[in-house]
Amino acid sequence: MIVGSLRAVAALFLTVGCSIAAYLAGYIGPGEAAASRVMGWWGRAFIRIGGWSVQVEGMENLPSGGAVLVSNHQSIVDIPLFLSAFPRPVRFLAKRELGGIFLFGKAMANAGNLFVDRKDPRDVPRMFREAAVRLSAGQLLAVFPEGRRTRDGAIGEFKTGAFRLAREAGAPLVPVLIDGGYRAMPRGARSFRPARLVVRILPPLAAGDMTGDMKERVAPIARERILAAAAASSTEGRR
Repeated sequence: MIVGSLRAVAALFLTVGCSIAAYLAGYIGPGEAAASRVMGWWGRAFIRIGGWSVQVEGMENLPSGGAVLVSNHQSIVDIPLFLSAFPRPVRFLAKRELGGIFLFGKAMANAGNLFVDRKDPRDVPRMFREAAVRLSAGQLLAVFPEGRRTRDGAIGEFKTGAFRLAREAGAPLVPVLIDGGYRAMPRGARSFRPARLVVRILPPLAAGDMTGDMKERVAPIARERILAAAAASSTEGRR
């Protein structure tokens, strides 16, 4: 417990320091590249400080161009895990409240991440336009469609925004399973705990899967595939 608490404190100082660096990089360097590199370094260092092992599977399923990554959401560890697991920079689509966090929110914005106010219907079209530009430029955009972190590893219902975005932008939609984050730092915990973190990239949804009603058909297809991958991961872990 003491070691886990010390690790968490070290990660907090790391986050503050990298947030300041990314904040400044957004004004010093051209565009978002410098701030994005800082955030990538932060993600990798955060995972190392946590002492967690990371297993990445299915990288062959990752498209070479732009794609929307939809994943279950387990912990605050998920963002640094994505930044450390993928060989290319990942941007996130997040709720506006995250962008309001002192320094960290501005650092994320400088690094090219997008925020949306889900209570403001006028903000959604703006976000869709910005996201479409990024996807057409070949960027990876990650979304956690549950909208909140789990407490016990259970995967909740998926909201449809990410799926509408992928269809309107004509971008591949890639389901991704995260496992271990809720054990590494459970919701409400103040210290890090030992865990093995898994990122399993699943095959993109086919064009036929992206037709039909988003709530009744498309979002459940992606969720069911992640659920199946989670069940398989649990079975493998018991062997």
